[in-house]
Order: sequence, then structure tokens, then C-alpha cells
Amino acid sequence: MDEKLVITINRQYGSGGLKIGKRLAEELGITCYDSEMFRVVSSNSNMHKDSIAGDSIISGTMLFDVAKNIYDEHPDEELPDLNGNFLSMENLFQYQTDIIKELAKKESCVIVGRCSNYILHDRPNTLSVFIHASLEHRLKRASSVHNMDKDELTRLLYSKDNHKEEYYKHYTGVEWKDASFYDLSIDSGKLGISGSVKEIVDYIKMKYGNLIEK
Repeated sequence: MDEKLVITINRQYGSGGLKIGKRLAEELGITCYDSEMFRVVSSNSNMHKDSIAGDSIISGTMLFDVAKNIYDEHPDEELPDLNGNFLSMENLFQYQTDIIKELAKKESCVIVGRCSNYILHDRPNTLSVFIHASLEHRLKRASSVHNMDKDELTRLLYSKDNHKEEYYKHYTGVEWKDASFYDLSIDSGKLGISGSVKEIVDYIKMKYGNLIEK
């Protein structure tokens, strides 16, 4: 049995899911990988020129090593490029899937987004979490980032979540909020960031304590 613990987090926009993922990783002493980091390692130009090695966030992580190894295994015409010069989005998704599966073999980590809960749903020692919150709570959080009136911000939140739902359904064939693919569903509006992290840590200690003690 794989003794690496992987926590996957999907979240509604504005729920604080990314912040929770990063705080959780800090608490457990492991790395948190988010969608932006996957975007960087999914650029043909970045990997081809090895310019990613100069990215302080990516360089030195297992993500860099895994992505580079998988990249080097493919001929140029099959490599991903976010500008659409090489791969279809389906092949780009497969490339990221390969990275996620390999990461899960190499180290304990937190992975935010990228359908990671579905990709790893049959892997032992994987905890899948969905972070949600009320619309009012998410509007309040998002208003600190976006200078919009309430109606504009509401449309933005719905647009972001619709994109997540469509992306997830397209690549997995199942619903983004399907409870059967999550171990925990947490309302961050009620628990807050710290409370949400504590809830996840308590669950991990109960179910996977032997892994995080190593």
C-alpha cells in the first residue's frame, strides 16, 4: 500500500479553498500544488526552454521534477502548449493527469483543483475535500479582491463556478459536487479558514495518523 498521503481539494470560487489548502500543507509540513503551478508546468515554451527552473515557486519542488520527466518522454509534436500550438485540451488534461498520478507516488502533498479527486479516487491514502460557502460569504471574500458592485461580483462567482462544473463534467463524466467523490464537505463560511483546516487535520489524525507521524 502506498504510504504517501494526498489531500485533494475542490472548492467554490470565493470559499477560501486555496487558502485552506496552503494552510493545511503548512500544518502537515508538506507541499501544496495549485492550478497556477500546474499551468506553469503545462506550457511547452516554459519546459522547452527550461525557463521554469528560474521560477522560485516551482523550482526545487517534486512537481518540477515530475513534469520535466514526463515532458522529456514525449516527442516535440506531442507536448502541451497553453497557446494551442501542440495539444488539444484533452491531451493537455491527460498530461496533467499523468503529473498528478506520478506526484501521488512520490510524496505526500495537497493538490488543489485539476479534477485531482476524481483522478485519484481509487488510490489508497487519498483524502478528498470539497470546500463551499454561502453566496453572501463568498461575495464578502471576493469583494476584497475585485472592485465590482454586488451584481457584477455575483455574476463573476456564478461564472467561475459554472466553468469549474463544465470543466469537471467534461473530463470526468460526473458532477463536480457529487458527494460520492468526496470524503469531506466543509462550509468554510461557518468554520472559517482556521476552523476548516482544523476539521481536516482532525479527520486526518483519526484516519491517517500513522502516515503523518512518519
